[in-house]
Amino acid sequence: MSLSHLPRVVTHRLTTLAIAAAGLLAFSPAISSAKPASDPLAEPLTKADLKPTYMAIVECARRNEEAGCSAARNLADRLLDRPYVTSICKDTAFAVTLQAKTAPSNSFDRKELLVTKADDILLLCRGKEDAKPVSNTLGDGIKKR
Repeated sequence: MSLSHLPRVVTHRLTTLAIAAAGLLAFSPAISSAKPASDPLAEPLTKADLKPTYMAIVECARRNEEAGCSAARNLADRLLDRPYVTSICKDTAFAVTLQAKTAPSNSFDRKELLVTKADDILLLCRGKEDAKPVSNTLGDGIKKR
């Protein structure tokens, strides 16, 4: 096939595209056989993963000390960086980063607010569990019609 009737720029671009396509075909088996690296931030969170955050928030609520509140803010801030965490979980974690600070008086309302946020973190940030399998059999004592 002769490309002499085409302008020089078009001929050059077609040649470049052909070389690029050949390069992609040469590396396609290597690309398809490579396994993607697992990203730890993409894993769903478990109750055990969230327990340190929960405990730090409760510690901040009970003792009203900077060390516990700082740990609560840092752990809640890490939840904001996870790409596959729900938006309601991120909203709750952001509220913790704003509210987990020492206060002049450790009122009941402050404690209750932070403990509620800690409970919400456990409930809202956990990954969904697999659905339980449904049995196709009828239970004992139930007769088929």
